Amino acid sequence: MSNSLSIRSNLSGRLRRHAVAASLIVLFCSTSVRSFLAWRADPVEMVNGAIPDSTTYLTPAYNFLAKGSFLDATGRPEIARTPGYPAFLAAIMLGAGSDLRTILITQAIILSFSVVILYWLARRILPPAMAFTGALLAAFSPWGAVLAGLPLADGLFLFLLCLIFLAMKLTDATYFPWLALGGASTGIITGAAVLVRPFWPLVILVPGALFYCYGIKRKGAWILLIATITCATAPVVLWKERNQREAHFNGLSDIPGKTVWRYLASRVKAQIDGGRQDRFTIENAAILDDRSWGLSVQEADNERWRRAKALFREHPFLTVSSFAGSAAEHIIHPSPDVLTPAKLNFYGDYLSLALLWAGLLTFTCVGWRCVPDPDWDDGEINRRWLLTLLMICMVLVLSSGISFGTGSRLRAPMEAIVPLLAAVGLVRSIRVFSCIFSAYKARKNAAFVAQVNRN
Repeated sequence: MSNSLSIRSNLSGRLRRHAVAASLIVLFCSTSVRSFLAWRADPVEMVNGAIPDSTTYLTPAYNFLAKGSFLDATGRPEIARTPGYPAFLAAIMLGAGSDLRTILITQAIILSFSVVILYWLARRILPPAMAFTGALLAAFSPWGAVLAGLPLADGLFLFLLCLIFLAMKLTDATYFPWLALGGASTGIITGAAVLVRPFWPLVILVPGALFYCYGIKRKGAWILLIATITCATAPVVLWKERNQREAHFNGLSDIPGKTVWRYLASRVKAQIDGGRQDRFTIENAAILDDRSWGLSVQEADNERWRRAKALFREHPFLTVSSFAGSAAEHIIHPSPDVLTPAKLNFYGDYLSLALLWAGLLTFTCVGWRCVPDPDWDDGEINRRWLLTLLMICMVLVLSSGISFGTGSRLRAPMEAIVPLLAAVGLVRSIRVFSCIFSAYKARKNAAFVAQVNRN
């Protein structure tokens, strides 16, 4: 057992002393997996049907470069997609050209740094071995890796979410003169994340979480809160004003209204007759129906919300169960479709990914239940920060209950917390079994020596 403790101590010491080398290993693992998946994928196939949402991001990006304005395919002001991801694509196009494969490989390489950022965060809230293990789990996670090379906003949102968490932790570690700057930085990144994925409660959720971690009684707490909220709100308000000015639409995006009416309401309708109707058929009918209304963008959005609210008030229990069912599906679905763009599907892929995801969730639960022991773990497990990150990620994932049929895409935020908690559970389990095995060997050797002495 002492030998095992010595090995653990040496590993932890090396990881502490060689932070740059460990970060480069994590970066290499992350980049190799993500760039390979992006290289294997056929961008034309994705745009022409495999991922229909991709054109709704690529078109505003191309129009922004060509015309200097965010316009949709019809030349009208884009209000469905917020500007974060199209602007990111446009920036890549400036340097990588217009070839979509090159754009997506470049994107994959850039977004590979999300795992490094997660590792830098993990080093501040977990012991060295657990932090490094968590980073490797995140690097090789197929559900997180594939997002980096798809023409969708989810990979960039995950990158910004990891950056928000790191900024929160760095702000927590600073002193009064830097609180305003730290809060402003966290707020700006939060506002950027909302402009990538239009989930505006994040503007409240992140400052609230930072306030909880920092502590209400600590000096400068209110300055930190005000700076974070102000800088997080500013870009969101500016985009809403742009929508009002150019499209006469009073909102951040009309995607939430479309999703609630076309997906959640369709699932509720399918359950009214005992689930005999197909929700996907109802969804397609709802899309065709609202496209034929002939209303303005604002009027159509109001009508969707009006109809959805009326349905939900009439069937409250079905609404809650449909919402919970969709969120649960996103959380537990093994989603073998993540292998499809790279043409890596194989016989038994569903079962293999299901076992892998179930194993990660099992170790996550074990990791959450572990009681911190700095001597045993060679460092501190900061449960307060782990709880904060878990709550933010769970709120984001649970909000996916308004949609259905998207597999693992809408659980992307879990890629920022599951690897860390799973690493705690995995390392702890390995160490427990190692100690049990060492004790068993010691008893066996002692029995053998005793037998020899008796003979």
